[in-house]
Amino acid sequence: MTATANWVANGASLEDCHSNIFSLAELTGIKWRRYSFCSGGEYGPVISAPAQDDPVLRSFMHCVQANLLCVWRRKIKPDARELWIFWWGEEPDFSDVIHHELKVADEGLWECGLSYECRTLLFKAIHNLLERCLNDKGFVRIGKWFFKPHELEEKSLGSSEHLSCSFSFFLHGESNVCTSVEIVQHQPAYHITERHIRLAQTSSTPVQAVSEKACACINAIQSYCLARVHLWPFMLKSGNML
Repeated sequence: MTATANWVANGASLEDCHSNIFSLAELTGIKWRRYSFCSGGEYGPVISAPAQDDPVLRSFMHCVQANLLCVWRRKIKPDARELWIFWWGEEPDFSDVIHHELKVADEGLWECGLSYECRTLLFKAIHNLLERCLNDKGFVRIGKWFFKPHELEEKSLGSSEHLSCSFSFFLHGESNVCTSVEIVQHQPAYHITERHIRLAQTSSTPVQAVSEKACACINAIQSYCLARVHLWPFMLKSGNML
């Protein structure tokens, strides 16, 4: 009996197999560049400055809008940020996305090796990309978990339909970036609306006292969002919270 016959007889067809591990990218040929704020030396602008005026965050926003694989992070000191950009093939035109006050602090390519630090930031950039795609599908993130909140008008679903997922990244072989997807059940979750607050305020239970604080929090968040209307929706999508 041939190997093919054995394979079919044992029912080991790939159509019947399932896996939570997926290949995402091939690192061969990848290039990267790190930008830092030139006016503040190595450590960048003061972190308390308005986010929309920060050269790193503004450049990051433009990179996301240009569909570039990128990530920003704080450096050793708490008042510093830097921007990392990754790409394959021909170098993109960065003239319209990089703030004029940012300068190239470092750059490299696959042939020169990929450090652990660079690989970790690449994983974060990929995670940010996945998060933006999930946000566009109506998912939200709490901690490492992504789930889709239910609407009040939706009928009650079985517990098996309330699912959350998280992603872990690893390098398979020398150059294959893979992700492992973990899926678990969770309690039904809904977006908090003013309707919830009004219902809680009319209740005679201790929830009423909590609802008053919730109202104050919602009002404060709304004021904060309005003051930063140009950057806030982007920050929610980017996965890089201040």
